[in-house]
Amino acid sequence: MQPVAPLMAPQQIPFPCWPPAPVEPSAELVIAALMAEAEALAGIAAELSAWQAQTAQRSAQPSQAVVEQATQPGSGRWIQRAVAGGDAEVVGVVLREASQLARHKHGKDALIAVLERASKDHQRALVDVLRGEWLELSVDVHACRMVQRLMEVCDDEVCLPVVAELQGHLEDLLDHKYGNHVVHRISEYCGPAAVGLLLPEAAAAAAELAQHPYGCRVLQHFIQRCPAPLTEELVAAILEDQPALASHPFANYVVQCVVKHGGWEQRWGVAQAVCEHLEEYCDNKFASNVVESVVRWCPEAADLVIDAAMRSSTSLVGLSSLRYGNFVVQRLLEVRGRHRTDLVE
Repeated sequence: MQPVAPLMAPQQIPFPCWPPAPVEPSAELVIAALMAEAEALAGIAAELSAWQAQTAQRSAQPSQAVVEQATQPGSGRWIQRAVAGGDAEVVGVVLREASQLARHKHGKDALIAVLERASKDHQRALVDVLRGEWLELSVDVHACRMVQRLMEVCDDEVCLPVVAELQGHLEDLLDHKYGNHVVHRISEYCGPAAVGLLLPEAAAAAAELAQHPYGCRVLQHFIQRCPAPLTEELVAAILEDQPALASHPFANYVVQCVVKHGGWEQRWGVAQAVCEHLEEYCDNKFASNVVESVVRWCPEAADLVIDAAMRSSTSLVGLSSLRYGNFVVQRLLEVRGRHRTDLVE
């Protein structure tokens, strides 16, 4: 029997400590790690900048193409098709570039198409984009047509901010060869709310505007379209200078408009002035038209004119011998001849 080998003692393996003891990194390793991280961040920033530049370039190219198309002849029809097709991107570009397009010979047609075919929200957006420029646009050879069209197709809510920017410049606009058309459109198409913004200035210069070749038409529209209480101050200023205005080539039409469209007290005020200056009016080409208007549009004052003629030194026979008085007498006979037998006598 062989002897058994003695067992060897197992090797003593040290058990590791937990957690391991921290090892302090060297300064070189820290600097290297920070530099690597900085390089990675710089690369990310460069890629982001390149992406933003590409995105801006892609977005600018369609905008530039829309602007170029909008400044071509026939741009209005193209925009009309875009609006009808619901192309919001094209309409948005046109609105953003409205300041540039409004002053362009054909670009203004694109804006007119937006006003005519787009929604009320787009109309308001256009007014907001051009806020602060409406006075300048009103005297521009091309933009003034867009402003005129705005007054024609938009309601008072949209037009009010535009008219508000024109306050204080009524006389200057009427003297301008393009601006006067804008004021005409305001007086023709805007409601009392918008027109009312210009009435105080018109009343302050009523005599001058009534004798102005363009202003006289504007005053007629104001009197015709606005209720009598709103034009009371304006008409009062006209009646103060009525004898001079009635004999003026332009202003006499304003006085006639008061007779036709003014309130009862305003019409009666004109009739009283006519009776006080009857012979003078009948001897003037333009003032005689005022007398005829009083007889025609204010029948209740016709008898007042007849009585004034009877009391005058010339009577009706004498009035008929004046240069233009015969037309007045004819109108009196036409209106009141059946009711006043003393006229025939």
